[in-house]
Amino acid sequence: MKAIIGGTGFDRMEGLALTRGVVENRYGESELFVGEGLVFLPRHTSAHSVAPHMINHRANIQALADLGVDEVVAIYAVGSITDRLRPGEVGIVSDYVDFTGRVHTFFDEGEVVHTNSDEPFSSSLAARARGEMADLVDNLVYVTTNGPRLETKAEIAFFARQGFDVVGMTLAGEAALLAERTIATLALAYSINWAAGVGEGSISFISDEEIETLKGEIIRLSRTILSV
Repeated sequence: MKAIIGGTGFDRMEGLALTRGVVENRYGESELFVGEGLVFLPRHTSAHSVAPHMINHRANIQALADLGVDEVVAIYAVGSITDRLRPGEVGIVSDYVDFTGRVHTFFDEGEVVHTNSDEPFSSSLAARARGEMADLVDNLVYVTTNGPRLETKAEIAFFARQGFDVVGMTLAGEAALLAERTIATLALAYSINWAAGVGEGSISFISDEEIETLKGEIIRLSRTILSV
């Protein structure tokens, strides 16, 4: 079983025969859309009603594991810190930094497990992605902030000095938990704005039309990578 996890702009997947369901495990409830060989998980729910800092990543990832998912393409809307990924472009995340302080583990009840994080994402899925879309920006570093507020100019300036490329509020939790459940993951980032203090003037987002165009391209890419 394969899965696509969608975020801002990817709350629904039109054109696929997917059945909505709500599943429950020891960590809570998750909304899933299940079809032949594919699971779609909208991390903010299909109504986009759950803020980044309130997402129950443990329930979501455990639900995928319970369904036998072994490969995931996770899609993230981000702000651009450097011009390596500019608004409207899509890239592959190869590493991340966590500034949230949230609980990102299944091993918090007496079991001591140290998951290897030196290669948090699947090299084979990344290779498939590069083979399908030659202009993908590669080797991005994603810094995860707590949210729901956007970052300050000083924070973004600090992140830039540390060599981080893009900023968002959801990747670290998912990536750590997917690794603990040994689910191969490709993280695709698409930029919807320059981060605070980057570019000209105040933060402005790409248009809904541009997001819809990117959505179509990324969904087609994701399905091709997963062969679904």
